[in-house]
Amino acid sequence: ICISLFSCDRKVSSEFPEILFNELQYKLNLPDTVIANKPYTVTIEFKSDFDTIIDAVHLSPHDSNKVRLITYYRYEPVRSPMKTIGELIKIDSTFVRNKNFEIENVVFREKGEFIYSGLIKDVIMYNHYNERGIRDTVSFEELKQQIHKKVIVVE
Repeated sequence: ICISLFSCDRKVSSEFPEILFNELQYKLNLPDTVIANKPYTVTIEFKSDFDTIIDAVHLSPHDSNKVRLITYYRYEPVRSPMKTIGELIKIDSTFVRNKNFEIENVVFREKGEFIYSGLIKDVIMYNHYNERGIRDTVSFEELKQQIHKKVIVVE
């Protein structure tokens, strides 16, 4: 009994590979069932540990030592089940100005089961200055979140 309980907790979805980057909380608004060749708008809302440091895509007028840039990478839908991350083909990327954003014109070309995929990359840069006020070093921290959702496409 113990073995079966613990094995259930560790079950990995057979729809897509193991998530490599899981560092942000997010909500994805995309219907489970969509119509082929109809454009949809995907809404994504996320939270980051960096939110307490500086706003998204921001050069702070109060603190020029920190810069934050968030990028969303969108990939071509892949037939389900997706076997490897290597199947993903990047369509485009966009800078995210706030923690709730939309991706327009998401279209699934044919019917079947597909995986919608994206990646949020949240990067913060810290400038460090010496005693004479000259920038001498820069350091970066980043958080990433893979997004996968199975979608059934009908005609």
